[in-house]
Amino acid sequence: MRRLFVFATILVALCAVPAAAQQGEWRFATRLTSLSFDATTDPIFDTGTQMKSSSSAVTAALETQYMMSDALAVCMSLTTAPFKFIGKGGDLDGERLGEIWFTPVTLTLRYEFQLRGGLQPYIGGGLNATFYLFDDVEPVLMDYGVTKLVSNPSFGWVVEAGLNYDLNHSTFVSLDLKLMDLSSTLDLENNNKDNLDRVNIEGSPVEIGLGIGWRW
Repeated sequence: MRRLFVFATILVALCAVPAAAQQGEWRFATRLTSLSFDATTDPIFDTGTQMKSSSSAVTAALETQYMMSDALAVCMSLTTAPFKFIGKGGDLDGERLGEIWFTPVTLTLRYEFQLRGGLQPYIGGGLNATFYLFDDVEPVLMDYGVTKLVSNPSFGWVVEAGLNYDLNHSTFVSLDLKLMDLSSTLDLENNNKDNLDRVNIEGSPVEIGLGIGWRW
């Protein structure tokens, strides 16, 4: 009985000791991601109508991670998806106004809790750089002379949490959740690149992804 107790104590102690990761290790992951873009602008022109986008799109995310120590890593991720703007209130309520590709690039400092059994939960935070690409304008806005939706890159915070589970020495399953901050301006331009109206755009995008990763 005494030997059994000693054996059980040692086993529990070993399970409680974190499994050391390798400093200098590179990781790459790709995920199937649900990207939610919830944002609203100021009213456009004199219509009293806000441009609103509130939907989710399934897309892919790419991530690169470098282990600076056994538990601390720097991580960069990229994803993109198209989102439509619908009129909210005013003269253009319910009208389809346009579409823009929302493209966030995140850079985070991540801390991993490397447990026995191949489980590696993590938390992190950092910077989100948002780009807006491949716009499309609906006829309703064209009636006001608008042919292009333009926004400069914006910067904000991002926080994340997730879990990696080792399948073998080089491959792991990856689950990730990111909460982002969005604050920028959106220009409604014509063919001559004249700015017909400029509105603020605010939102809180959410990214949830599940995929597979490799380390080397």
